[in-house]
Amino acid sequence: MDQAELAGIDAKSVCLFIPPGLKGFKLNLFERIGRKVGHIVRHNFEQLDALPSHIVPIVGCTPELRPLIDRWRASNRRWIYWDRGYMRRVFATDLPTGDDGGYYRWHINSFQMQRIDDVPDDRWLSMKMKLWPWQTGEHIVVAEPSPTYERFHGIQGWTQRTVEKLKSITSRRLVCRNKEQQRFGRKLHEDLKGAHALVSHGSNAAVEAAIMGCPVFVDPCSAAALVGKTDIEQIETPAYPDRLPWVKSLCYNQFNEDELTNGYLWNNIR
Repeated sequence: MDQAELAGIDAKSVCLFIPPGLKGFKLNLFERIGRKVGHIVRHNFEQLDALPSHIVPIVGCTPELRPLIDRWRASNRRWIYWDRGYMRRVFATDLPTGDDGGYYRWHINSFQMQRIDDVPDDRWLSMKMKLWPWQTGEHIVVAEPSPTYERFHGIQGWTQRTVEKLKSITSRRLVCRNKEQQRFGRKLHEDLKGAHALVSHGSNAAVEAAIMGCPVFVDPCSAAALVGKTDIEQIETPAYPDRLPWVKSLCYNQFNEDELTNGYLWNNIR
């Protein structure tokens, strides 16, 4: 399917899946979203799997859902993925935070943005952020995936394999960091200071690193692949492209709480 075929979703034709364990303001938000859509399934994986083919399921990073997503992909069924946004999150970020829950990314048939669209700069300007100049440096930062992310993407042991690979092709010092360090330990910008590159599978740390001027090496599923490289064999030759079209497009692929509940989402989801 091309983008024209995917553009625009009838809210009555979607089914929001609310997974077990969703808490607090996020649960409240998704209950409000659920009141605006045609269908909602709470916790029941079998019920989600039994939906008619014309209903578009909406899912997040729940490992138990991955077999369903793989089947939807194989059958060319439309599905929607949601997760925390690229910018203006409310926590686990080294960029300016958002208000009232921040932003969430929503995508049709992909986990992250996979193309750069020609869009205005209004949403980027509304972020009130800046692109840091590209930097060069010495060490390499490895952003580890969370256990949930590893299980969802079937990449258990990614960090060990990646570190071993890097050690075989470069003598640069490696600095490993996990998601919890953003809350309780070293901030991302501290590890990126003087860094040659950041390596990640699909962590949003790669998006933030690229915004902060550090070159990135990521899996093709990552939105940061659009301004980075996907082959760590090329670790000594990072990419330094123009990032403005990319951040403009990122902003058109994330939505705040009002936009998730007032109908804006369904006319603009990509």
